[in-house]
Amino acid sequence: MILSALAWLEACNSRHTHPTIEMPPGGVYTFTLGVVECCYVFEPVQAFAWSVEPSQGASIDPDSGFFTVDEETPSGSVFTVSADVENGRRAVSMDMHISTPESNPLARLWREEAQLACDDGEEVVPQVLIQELRFRADGTFGVTWHPFEVYVDYWGAYTYSIENGTLDLVISSGNYVPDDVDGSGSFSVDEQGRLVLRDMWLGSPQTETGETHCGHRFE
Repeated sequence: MILSALAWLEACNSRHTHPTIEMPPGGVYTFTLGVVECCYVFEPVQAFAWSVEPSQGASIDPDSGFFTVDEETPSGSVFTVSADVENGRRAVSMDMHISTPESNPLARLWREEAQLACDDGEEVVPQVLIQELRFRADGTFGVTWHPFEVYVDYWGAYTYSIENGTLDLVISSGNYVPDDVDGSGSFSVDEQGRLVLRDMWLGSPQTETGETHCGHRFE
């Protein structure tokens, strides 16, 4: 049971969909360790202890997995939370990235509302919307038109500049990678908190062969 649980957790940790967890300074999170039994029942694993490195700036209860980040911890800090199973028999770990909207306004889950036409920038509502554009604080992203469980269409790494408003996406792999992706452009977050991408295109979905546009707006 324990080895099965560890194998399952390690698989989850390595997935492009959930490689890390992010939270703000002053945030709290409760970690759990377990195995999924046929096919959605989560069975907790016993006989382990939690720890965090570095220990300065965050703490975790060794028994409950209750994790706390100090309010003074700066954005960009990374902590590794580990579960020591049966006194060193096996260890499972996951990184926790500390992020704020001021330091990374992209790091959240977005849903497409409209696309921007190339000629005049007018908004166009496509037949098929991108349901999930996820930016994570560890510098990875994923794009999915039709989410199902852990499915993601394609994923990779991103870099951005708040000062210049630029965004660059580099695709590393995917289940479906469109041929018409243009991953370099600009981004902004408007007064309504919506993400606007300009002079870039995240690609056409498998089920649509419509016109290619030059931007997106997400909520």
